[in-house]
Amino acid sequence: MGQLHAAREHWAAALKFVPPDSAQARAIAREIAKLDEKLSPAPRKTDWKKRLGPLGVLIAALAKYKTVALLFLTKAKFLISILAFVGLYWSLFGKWFAIGLTASVLMHEMGHYVMVRRFGFAAELPMFLPGLGAYVKWNGANVDPSVRAQISLAGPLFGFISGLIAYGLFLSTGHNVWLAVAQFAGWLNLLNLIPVSIFDGSSAMNALGAQGRLAVLLISLVLFFMLQEWVFLFVALGTGYRIWKRDFPAEPRQGIAYYFIALILANGFLSWYTLNQARTLFAR
Repeated sequence: MGQLHAAREHWAAALKFVPPDSAQARAIAREIAKLDEKLSPAPRKTDWKKRLGPLGVLIAALAKYKTVALLFLTKAKFLISILAFVGLYWSLFGKWFAIGLTASVLMHEMGHYVMVRRFGFAAELPMFLPGLGAYVKWNGANVDPSVRAQISLAGPLFGFISGLIAYGLFLSTGHNVWLAVAQFAGWLNLLNLIPVSIFDGSSAMNALGAQGRLAVLLISLVLFFMLQEWVFLFVALGTGYRIWKRDFPAEPRQGIAYYFIALILANGFLSWYTLNQARTLFAR
């Protein structure tokens, strides 16, 4: 052992007399590393798999496939809830409407999920509540009202797109079930724009000042009288309540008001148009 120490000291002394980046320096460094390994050998690895027998094999397998196991455990709630959601509506309205409805609700919730992640917040995959709807759990404490509004309105936006997809399927296949899904998507997303309680419109309206809310109120009333769709009246009543409540933000965002109104028009027209088309088809 003493000879090894002496050899290492000689190599270390020689290293000082050669250029640091030269081939000689690298060769000397390798010799020093070999001596260090002999002087301080690494502890032998214990083969725990052999020592623990079958239990060791099981632990090794879990370690190897831990990503798959973790994925299943973390997504289990989402998978179970969406299957229960499909199952309920399948039993009530048939397979294709259940699939279309679930896909529409999923797309609505993924709108929230995508926007939450876009702003850098953590979010869980949607949780479905059969007979009630779905929600995305995320940490939204102390979030700017305009950011929260964009997250909230992303649901009705993606939901409207799901309605357009369903209507496209109706046009291409001629199956009335997709017309029903399109109508329900428009109606459900318009309902979510009511600016009170747990609806998406409630959080979105937190970013609107008095002028923006007044515009939403007037347009909702006009659409109610023109199209005779009662959800417009509920949006108007909710907006009137929020005007009366006077919970205006310090910095109103006019762009959010335009966004809000555009979604009212888009989802409302989709619901009204597809419903009237269905009435025409069934009247034949």
